[in-house]
Parts: sequence; structure tokens; C-alpha cells
Amino acid sequence: MNKMFETLKRIYKNKKYVYISLITAIISFIIFYQLTVAKIADNSLKIYIMMSGYNFTYFSLLSFAIISALFGIYLSVIIYKYEASKKLRKNSFGFFGFVGALVGAFGAGCPTCGAVLFGLIGSPLALMYFPYKGMELRVLSIIILIIATYLTIKSLNKCETCEIK
Repeated sequence: MNKMFETLKRIYKNKKYVYISLITAIISFIIFYQLTVAKIADNSLKIYIMMSGYNFTYFSLLSFAIISALFGIYLSVIIYKYEASKKLRKNSFGFFGFVGALVGAFGAGCPTCGAVLFGLIGSPLALMYFPYKGMELRVLSIIILIIATYLTIKSLNKCETCEIK
């Protein structure tokens, strides 16, 4: 585990990857936020809090911040690996992290008003049927992103052509 953090430190010595992580995290958080309040009157967070409750809103926004940060880290590591090796191998799990971010996006939305992404597949109120109103999708997304980042960094540590500069 210590080797993982050492690898991340070496990657983030290059400011380019810090910027990639920050910009990706900010943009993805804005997207999650917009998907959450998209069906609320006036796109108001205040109305969302009144409808869903303070605790649910707090944990929703916190989980979106965690998902966004993890996705930013994951994307910068994937880009680093791609640039270092100039090709992704089949066992690099490059797709796995994007699945995690997508699962998190499906968890975004108001359970009572309808989630935008579930609405695209014909089930806008699908979050109402989850026991925790979509919070379990966010937790699943966080787990997938942690695993994807871990496996990508682990493959970087084993890769002979991906010398960390």
C-alpha cells in the first residue's frame, strides 16, 4: 500500500497530472450536482434539501465529492500510464473506472422528482425503489473507483515500460 502512495506522489510531481485531477474532479462534481437538481424547481439546492432532508443531501453531496475526486485521480493515472507506455494493455482495467463514474452518475438525482439518467432509459423514479434512495449506487461507485485506481497503480508498479519519472 505504501508503494501505491509513493507511485502517486511521483506521478503528481508533474503538475500536469495535478491539473488533470483537479479539473476532472471539478467538472464531474458540477455534472453530478446539475444531475441532482435538474428536476427540482428552479434547480434549487434549498428545495432539494426541503424535499430530501438535510442528512440525505449532505451525504449525497459528500459522496459526489468523493466520486469526483477519485475519478480525477483515476483519470490522471490512466493518462499517465497511457503516455508512459503509449499503449494500454488488455489487463490495464482502463474501462473499469469509467464504469464506476457512470454508476455514480446514475445515483445522481432526486428520488422523488426523478433521476435524469434513469429517465433516459424509461425509469425516472427508479431511485425511489432502492432501499437507500440511490445512496447504494454511490457507495458502489466509490468502491469501483478505488479498485480501478488501485489496479491501475499496481499495474504501473509491475510495468517495465511505464517507468515513473
